[in-house]
This record gives sequence, structure tokens and C-alpha cells, in this order.
Amino acid sequence: MAETYALRVQIESHEYDGEFYLVGDGYGTPADVLDNVAADHLLQITNAPRIEEYLLDVLKHGENTDEAEYEATDNNVECWIHVDVSYQRYAFGVGDSVFEFSSEPTKSEIAPTVTQLQS
Repeated sequence: MAETYALRVQIESHEYDGEFYLVGDGYGTPADVLDNVAADHLLQITNAPRIEEYLLDVLKHGENTDEAEYEATDNNVECWIHVDVSYQRYAFGVGDSVFEFSSEPTKSEIAPTVTQLQS
């Protein structure tokens, strides 16, 4: 049986305030989800000229799922990312643990958090 993850992406900005959901297979630990899925989304958000461009890209590639499917998924790991675009605040969370990043997280800043989650 494949390892399944569920990732909730929460975004706050002047233009958009909401969340969407990602469900997938192949990553069964928070470290794997951060390293292979959540980090990519955080980097896409920071590199997008406007949050709408990031959101359109996610929709265009059909990565997101609806809330009902997200809730019904029998996952091995459930994580979230929260982005406050206006205040440039970025965080990754799993359970009660929250890991905050700088105003524009980079892959090298995310890597130590992945290592911390692996231990």
C-alpha cells in the first residue's frame, strides 16, 4: 500500500484569503512531504510576481482536490503550510509543531527543517 499524504495550503493576502488541499502518494513522513511537496509550493509562492499567478498555476496543473476528498483521505501524514503574503510570513506545520521561515524562504533554509523532522 502506498504512503499517502494530505497537505492543506492556507494563503492570506490582500487579493485572496482561503485554502486549498493537496492529496498524493509516495510520501509518508512530514519530512518527505516538506522536502518533496510543501517546499516546492513555498518556493513557487515566493517566486510568483503575484499570488494569483501561483494559484492559477496550481489550478492549471490540477494539483488541488476538494475539501471533501481531503477529509475522506486515509492518509499516513497530514501537514499544512500557511502563507501570509502581505506580511511575508511562511510556516510549515504538522500536528502541534510549527516551523516558521524567513520572509522569503529558500531551499537552503528549508533543508535544516527537513533534517530536524527526520530525527
